[in-house]
Amino acid sequence: MLVVLFIVILIAVFGLLNVFTLVLPRQFLKKRQDVKNAERQAFALSQGWYFQPYAPEVLSRYGCPPFTERGDRRVVFGLITGQVDGMQVTTFDYQRRTKSTSYSAVVYNDTNQVVTVWTVKLPKALPYLELSTRKLFMGNATEVRTADPEFNKRFVVSDGDVNLAAQLLTPQVTGTIQHLRLGDWTIHGDELVYPMVNTMTRTTAQEIVDTARCVVALVRAFPAEVWGGAQLPAPQTPATQVPAAAPMSQPMPVQQPMAQPMPPQQGQYPQPGGWQPQPQQGYPQQPGYPQPGYAQPGYPQPQPGYPQQNPWSQHPGPQGQPPNGGYPAAPPRY
Repeated sequence: MLVVLFIVILIAVFGLLNVFTLVLPRQFLKKRQDVKNAERQAFALSQGWYFQPYAPEVLSRYGCPPFTERGDRRVVFGLITGQVDGMQVTTFDYQRRTKSTSYSAVVYNDTNQVVTVWTVKLPKALPYLELSTRKLFMGNATEVRTADPEFNKRFVVSDGDVNLAAQLLTPQVTGTIQHLRLGDWTIHGDELVYPMVNTMTRTTAQEIVDTARCVVALVRAFPAEVWGGAQLPAPQTPATQVPAAAPMSQPMPVQQPMAQPMPPQQGQYPQPGGWQPQPQQGYPQQPGYPQPGYAQPGYPQPQPGYPQQNPWSQHPGPQGQPPNGGYPAAPPRY
């Protein structure tokens, strides 16, 4: 009887461990998908974009990373499609199980990875090209030969058409890649695919738009010769705006206490209307330091009544290139 009871308790303990190591993490992943889908559906409705909660057809569409990496239980969810700076951009999350661990064939644990993917529609299909940051054991990677030696040290052509890479990697393109930190991307047919791994976080609507603008800026930096006469669409004006949160209620102004008159000092006499405080001696102004309350020459001053905006989003430069060196702000890292 005791042996049977011990076996039952042991089975219950192992079952409870599997609940914590396998069942609950899978429930968390499903809940995470639902939350992301709700956020992106709200964003798509506010911008007039297309939204699809799950897109299993995408799993077989791309023969490039991250879809060619090892894993199972693959899911594509939170897919949205819209116009960013005049070009069609699609964003979605790609989830896969990278490893399944078994402890004595009794307790199991899954390791999952979520990647946010941006794809930009190109004017025409190009040969396959996969540009990657340099890593150990790259296999048959091809060295790039550009005018920038630092770029040559950091990046390689891991697969694809080397001749296209030589034509594509102009100084403007290499500068854009390094400035915007867009080192791992693939040209797959008539799309440019840019993945970014999410580690214990989610990609917000603002981050989706910011990164999409950077990827579009990279495409617009490509030399016109690669398109073979095809034209890039004109930049979109105005740019996509993420709806802001509701403003908080304004707090009540704090009442400043009335200054109390100073008590009379020895040797002073009362003045009519009460005791008047004596003026205090301030510190002498040091030469070379700016005077408080005055605008300093040579520095731009904010204009009252006008919000500070990103000039690229409102006034695109010639040929769709933003001003200020031709680069938008670098995307945030999550």
